Amino acid sequence: MLFIALGLARVYTGWIYSIAMAFTGTSGNLSVALYMASMIEVGQGWSLTRVELAAIAWVVNILSGIINIIGTKTIGRMSTFNLWWTPGVTFVLVITLLVGAPVKL
Repeated sequence: MLFIALGLARVYTGWIYSIAMAFTGTSGNLSVALYMASMIEVGQGWSLTRVELAAIAWVVNILSGIINIIGTKTIGRMSTFNLWWTPGVTFVLVITLLVGAPVKL
């Protein structure tokens, strides 16, 4: 009886984990889509409609699915890129702010 209970607990835990990962991935993709929409609105001066925002979110979700299908090698490359991108952009941002800051006497 204990083995059956443990087996069922593993199945339920696996399903809950799978559902949580799906929601986590989707929310991450939505964040990327909203960030892209913000860049479009600020950069181009447009005001996007709900349909355009939904289209951007769908494209990001589909691209994410394609990347996941391609395999972990691509995800590893993206992780390496992000590893260097984050401190690199932070460094450039800090230097830009320091150079562009007004001088107070």
